[in-house]
Amino acid sequence: MSNRLLKPTGGHNMTTTEQWQTFELILSGPSTGNPFTETTLFAIFENANKKIKIRGFYDGEGVYKVRFMPNRIGEWHYVTQSNVTALDKTEGDFTVSAATADNHGPVVVSNRTSFAYADGTPYAPVGTTAYAWAVQDEATQQQTLNTLRANNFNKIRMTVFPKYYDYNTKEPQQYPYVGDMPQSTHPFTNDDWAVKQEDIRFDFSRFNPQYFQHLEQRIKDLDALGIQADLILFHPYDHWGFARMGKHFNHLYLQYIVARLASFKNVWWSLANEYDLMDIAGQIHLGEWDDLCQTVSLEDPSDHLLSIHNFYDLPRHGFTTNNWYDYSKPWITHLSIQNFSMYRSAEWQHGYQKPVIFDECRYEGNIEMGWGDLSAEEEADNFWKAMCHGAYASHGETLIDKPHTARPIWWAHGGKLYGESYKRINYLAQLITDNGLTDLKPIGIQTANWELYAGATRDDNNVIVYFGTSQPRFERLPFLPDGKKYSAQLINTWDMTKQAFKNDIDSDTWFEMPQHKYQALLLTAKE
Repeated sequence: MSNRLLKPTGGHNMTTTEQWQTFELILSGPSTGNPFTETTLFAIFENANKKIKIRGFYDGEGVYKVRFMPNRIGEWHYVTQSNVTALDKTEGDFTVSAATADNHGPVVVSNRTSFAYADGTPYAPVGTTAYAWAVQDEATQQQTLNTLRANNFNKIRMTVFPKYYDYNTKEPQQYPYVGDMPQSTHPFTNDDWAVKQEDIRFDFSRFNPQYFQHLEQRIKDLDALGIQADLILFHPYDHWGFARMGKHFNHLYLQYIVARLASFKNVWWSLANEYDLMDIAGQIHLGEWDDLCQTVSLEDPSDHLLSIHNFYDLPRHGFTTNNWYDYSKPWITHLSIQNFSMYRSAEWQHGYQKPVIFDECRYEGNIEMGWGDLSAEEEADNFWKAMCHGAYASHGETLIDKPHTARPIWWAHGGKLYGESYKRINYLAQLITDNGLTDLKPIGIQTANWELYAGATRDDNNVIVYFGTSQPRFERLPFLPDGKKYSAQLINTWDMTKQAFKNDIDSDTWFEMPQHKYQALLLTAKE
């Protein structure tokens, strides 16, 4: 929902918008010169004792906009500030009504290591990855939306800029800046990322509003499906120069993208994908990221979730986290990590006191690279391990039908899912929702049952225990709360079946388990 005031004059205008939806002020101003850099526009929004200053932006053809996501109901007043007379001192009033229907507001951190919507509705991210889906042809984009509609993913990792990499050498239909780029005629090599300044053919002081208008429509489409858009603002997979704009234009871009998108309630900010690879590639240096993160945090009046994602290469990094960004920084809301040491999620939740999302823990696929050739069983296994320890994960699929395929690959282009893990992730997501397991604390970490992945609700009334590839015949769960007895359901996570378990379970009693991989026990406290 968006409320628009078309070309208001200096008089007062009244309209109504809904809490956590977009209020949009539209003004007419100069189109000559370079409005992106020569015109400044802000609006001050005021409600009782709350006052917020929000940056506006140029949307092309003499149109300027200021967008605001109000989080308070009641009467609001605004007045503009600009270095252009036609845009200055425009004021008006509007009413913010209570949220309705499926509008629960933006996702926020809850109970330190979990998430919820702003109105308190539970939310557990069940992510997927389709980096450049929004710059594919329209048919592929619509197929992506249809695929998402048919599944239980509620977060998608996606890039603002197009992507140039293996299986990603087709030029987009439009670019984020004024300029162009010839179609590459050779297979991708890492040398393609070494863009020389003299070869850059884009004017980074002039955005292409149509590119961002299209991105906005895709974000709205996701919101209609109840899906969070985890927007990756920078990435190294670039042969256009977007990863080499320099400090000044990086800041100009961040101011512009935040001004355009901060009013969308389903937006998350991911400062970069593989931020440290950008340093290795000579694009953005490690020392620049604090400033870039803080820029987004300070520019965003809506305080959306914000994180940054790391490179991972086993021969280079081993099992260390030395290359991670410092997630203890106050502007970071959660960990967005590339790692597949799922058993360490409890350690990181405790150490950082923030939610942990394994946003990349390898992908189900059959391509020639280690990050993209995981079996479906292992991909689903990673999800269960993460979520049963109170952490979260993101899915990806890199299945190809032939070398150098032109068929869309979900991880990059979206389109269609061909694998098997997503079905099991759907099942897990429904199980989590149906049984109130969106906010779990890891348990059993420091016991002899360290190989199990167990999580309990805050009141200990519901427990999920995942066995993974472990196949004990006789088991006991001494980490359960003393004095509590639980009824149990036995889950075959691969077959997606559930049946009543023959025994009640407590912390002292031994019980016999069927010997299969990928089983779980769902425990419910008895009165």
